Amino acid sequence: MKIHQLKAFVAVADCHSFNEAARLLSVSQPAVAKTIRELEVWAGRQLVIRSPRGTQLTPDGVALLRRARGILDQVARAEHEFAGTGPRDHVSLGLTTSASMAATPILVDFKARNPDIGCTVLGGSRRPLVEKLYNHTVDLVIATLPDNLEEMGTGLRFEPLLRLPTVLTVTKGDPLENARSLADLIQAEWLFAESEQSFDFNFRTAFAEAGMDRLPSFTRCESTFLMLALAARPNTVTVWTGPAPSAVTPQLKMLGSDISSLHLKEKLPAITVCVVHRSDLIITPAIQRLLDQVRRLKDAA
Repeated sequence: MKIHQLKAFVAVADCHSFNEAARLLSVSQPAVAKTIRELEVWAGRQLVIRSPRGTQLTPDGVALLRRARGILDQVARAEHEFAGTGPRDHVSLGLTTSASMAATPILVDFKARNPDIGCTVLGGSRRPLVEKLYNHTVDLVIATLPDNLEEMGTGLRFEPLLRLPTVLTVTKGDPLENARSLADLIQAEWLFAESEQSFDFNFRTAFAEAGMDRLPSFTRCESTFLMLALAARPNTVTVWTGPAPSAVTPQLKMLGSDISSLHLKEKLPAITVCVVHRSDLIITPAIQRLLDQVRRLKDAA
């Protein structure tokens, strides 16, 4: 297996076409086809299926693609560092929307204390970010703890950092401001940053205790900026964690809106924020510094 073979393979997977991959790599189409055949000989199995409708990966091809992206990412990092165009020490972090409000001050402090360390921060939901852990695209992920650790796969370490209260908000002046029970909110549109499974896990018991046998409809949103805009809509209940409402209030006021926290009789679930990394992660000095900084969240609990 060679680097140029992996580059060709990833290009074919992304373009769904040998011709488009060749154009992207500035080589001929026969050269791409030959490279893929060589990679399949190395693998001992078919990786790509060609058809008039384009190319598709076999299950083995999908498995190799995850590894290939990780390998190419590491090669790109090495080329960047040893070319002298960037800092030698670098750390990459994945940050879910729900965990971002609690972690942001810690990360800002980390950059202030370690200006010599390059840092890449990727946002999104938990599952795609964990996939990037497997791909070696990110070193650490700060996320809410899943209700079922097994669904995240094997070879990962989860370290709980803190428990954050769940806070519900509505737009100021909205009739929903008068709600005192989850039952008063069943007809509202809910806005949530996590998955449908997380919403069900965290709120089904609370709604059952309020006498509700079903959950309200909700919109899942991974973008903090879009979440701010949607949180300002009428008849919308937004689910935040910890200090999020006070942190986003200035941005909402810039949008010409404001929010109000609800105080309900039901006890809302607390959310666990954790740091996740691969069990085989090589802890470099830069990663260790970031881990030490992230663990300060425990002191804030």
